[in-house]
Amino acid sequence: MSNNSSKSVISYTDNKVGYIKLNSPSKLNAISLKMWENIGLIVNDFKNNSEIRCLVIRGEGDKAFSAGADISEFNKNRSKIEEVKKYENASKVSMNLLQKFPKPTVAVINGYCIGGGLATALSCDMRFASEKSTFAIPAAKLGLAYDYAGVKRLRDIVGPSNAKHIFYTARQFNTKEALQMGLIEKAFAEDVFEEQILKIINSIRDNAPLTIASTKMSIDAEVSDKEMYKKCLEAEKICFQSKDYEEGRLAFSEKRKPIFKGH
Repeated sequence: MSNNSSKSVISYTDNKVGYIKLNSPSKLNAISLKMWENIGLIVNDFKNNSEIRCLVIRGEGDKAFSAGADISEFNKNRSKIEEVKKYENASKVSMNLLQKFPKPTVAVINGYCIGGGLATALSCDMRFASEKSTFAIPAAKLGLAYDYAGVKRLRDIVGPSNAKHIFYTARQFNTKEALQMGLIEKAFAEDVFEEQILKIINSIRDNAPLTIASTKMSIDAEVSDKEMYKKCLEAEKICFQSKDYEEGRLAFSEKRKPIFKGH
């Protein structure tokens, strides 16, 4: 295991999984400007680490993934247009890096997942939550303009009507509703939460990384993007020409678990 820790954001790698932990539990892991900047730096570092097969982001403690933006900074960082732009740029850059991360990304949600916290979770490929979790986007109660890309991403995940309901009412809703609308993939009881999350992460880590990378590229690509279509076809060829494909077939015939190496 290796780690790189700051006071507000902790990052480490463990058994080919990169972890980012929002570390401000006294503020329900509310995200400050400095935290946004650190998240972006960490995601870039993980991107350059060929050993990592999965990225996981979660909050410290058992009360919150993140309660959103750190409102104690609003007067300092979100009262003037220049300061708003600086804050918004930092958050957009970090979320964009998460969305474009070439390997699977997982948001582990245990508690409050509000505003910018939910936007961060939505930037990941998958979201898994404990049954006690709470979700909301309270922008309409604060008079904030929400990022265009963030609105569209929410719409793509939960559909237009659910997205409008979430934004227009600015209400809090529970894990059951989040699951019903497709905001999260699975929900787990508190007593088995960590165990089930680890099973999911391990299954992603142990599966063929070239197959997963090819699949993620195809799912995320726009149908009209011809250049990306060519890249997807090339990624498919790489899978079929890989040693991992040979290992997968051999392991199947030998009735054993395959050991994939990513080449």
